[in-house]
Amino acid sequence: MLSAPRLFTGYRVLSRSYFHLTILFVFLYDRGLSLPTVELTLAVYGAALALAGPVTKPLAARLSLTGAVATGEWLKAAGLVLLALPGGLPVAIAGQIIAALGFSLASGTDSALLAEVCRRDGADARAWEGRSGSLTFAAALVAGVLGAILYQASHTAPFYLSAAMSALAALTAPLVGRGLEPAVKPTATAPKDTPAQRAKGPAYAAVLRWSAYYTVVRAFVLALFIGFLPYLLYLRLHVSLPVFGLVLGSYTLSGYFTARYGRAAVDRFGARATATASASLAGAGLLILLWQPNTAGAAVATLALGAGVGAVRPVAVGAIGELLADRPAAEKAAALRANEARFAAVNTLLILLAGLLLDRVGFPQLLLGVVVGYLALAAAAVLALPRTAAAETPAKAPVAV
Repeated sequence: MLSAPRLFTGYRVLSRSYFHLTILFVFLYDRGLSLPTVELTLAVYGAALALAGPVTKPLAARLSLTGAVATGEWLKAAGLVLLALPGGLPVAIAGQIIAALGFSLASGTDSALLAEVCRRDGADARAWEGRSGSLTFAAALVAGVLGAILYQASHTAPFYLSAAMSALAALTAPLVGRGLEPAVKPTATAPKDTPAQRAKGPAYAAVLRWSAYYTVVRAFVLALFIGFLPYLLYLRLHVSLPVFGLVLGSYTLSGYFTARYGRAAVDRFGARATATASASLAGAGLLILLWQPNTAGAAVATLALGAGVGAVRPVAVGAIGELLADRPAAEKAAALRANEARFAAVNTLLILLAGLLLDRVGFPQLLLGVVVGYLALAAAAVLALPRTAAAETPAKAPVAV
């Protein structure tokens, strides 16, 4: 029988097999939507993810970790099916919202689930986080390229395949958490956590600093991947769909290696140095794209962007996991979901910016502004990271993010 961490890795691979993601921009544009409307529809996903807390938080509180992850995957599958159906903009927006709610419920919660099964089984959660994260990049590479090829035969097939993968992931999640004891619910007499109490905890400040790094690097890079690069490749450079899929797929190829070996880099150089390197690689990708906005430049830039963002999740989630090592599983899951909400809010603003200004300002000018903004914010986020290892930071007060 496969161990729980191995089953979790299988779940992650299924969950992140996004056949539709590389062609989502093309799919919406080919359906007759204007460029601003396409970018708006893409931004709806991030906005829903950022605002999902009031919906997903009470639902997650009622469910076990495995129940929350499985429910999130079913919602993702439903949203992807809606996206593929005819019905125009309202149906596409509804699909984006439902898929985002599902991702909000599952993402972060799945890392908390991994931490719990590793704690029970005596396994290294950080190592399995990195291993599973790297394999999700590999899965996304294969799925993304295949999705671009399949799109030429059927515009909806990539969406149905992604939905099928989410459904399989939903069926796998209960196997991962099989045998876990139910989380202990807080008692009515437990002291309430207030902002004042949280502010006194050094662990809370450290969590927020790691969250800022996670938010800035991922939000800018994924905005490029979702909103800017497809515009450049499909509408300005007019590359073929197989080339389109290969260029965007190179993002996941380089991300695979940095996610796979990010843990080794942390062990050798420290989390802060590894985070600095990942943010710098992403910045290099932006500068390359600004310098050479052509197919070759986009391919090299995408490799650098993927290499930069690949290490972000294992490094940040690992650091936050150590800071909250003694906290209840539900609290860890809430902190990681808050990470995703912050990232989604910034990502949404950037994609909306693309939709409003790409046709008016022009790609080079807008990209220059994005590069300057990223370099400033990423430098501030990296400089603010804790200088000591996460595990060395005291964590005695309750932390709720």
